Amino acid sequence: MFVVLRPGVLVRVLAATAFAAVLLFLLLGGLASGPAGAPGAPAADPAAGGSDLLARTAPTPYLVDGTGKSGLNLRSCAAPTCRRVGWVAEGGTFQAECWTHGTPASGDDRWLRGTAGGRTGYAAGHFLRGSGAPECGTSAARQT
Repeated sequence: MFVVLRPGVLVRVLAATAFAAVLLFLLLGGLASGPAGAPGAPAADPAAGGSDLLARTAPTPYLVDGTGKSGLNLRSCAAPTCRRVGWVAEGGTFQAECWTHGTPASGDDRWLRGTAGGRTGYAAGHFLRGSGAPECGTSAARQT
C-alpha cells in the first residue's frame, strides 16, 4: 500500500523529524561546551589540565601500589611540581578517565587523569596498577 501526502503535510512531517533529530543530538551531548580541537576553541594542554571530549568515558579503576605506604598525591596537572589537589592511600583505588604524557615521576612519564575520594586530578602512572584507560584526546584504541 502506498500513501500519498499532500505537500503541506509532508513539510510538517519533515520539520517534526528534523526537530526530533536535533533534540536527540543535543540530549546525547553533541554540543558539549569546550571540547579540545573544536573550531575556534583553544588547544587543550594536557599538562595544564585541559579537557577533551574523547576522554570522557567510563572511569577505569587502578590500584595505588609502590608508594612505600605513603600514598599517592593527586596533582592539578601532569607533573610532580603541580599543586596537590588530593591524596590516595596505598592500596586505595583511583578511577582513571584517561592517561597522558607529562613530567616523569620515578622515571615514568605517564600520568592518569581521574578521581579519588571526590577529588579530580592527575596521578603518576608509576604508582598505579591496572589497565584499560584510553590516552587522553584519542579514541579507546590506544590503551594503557
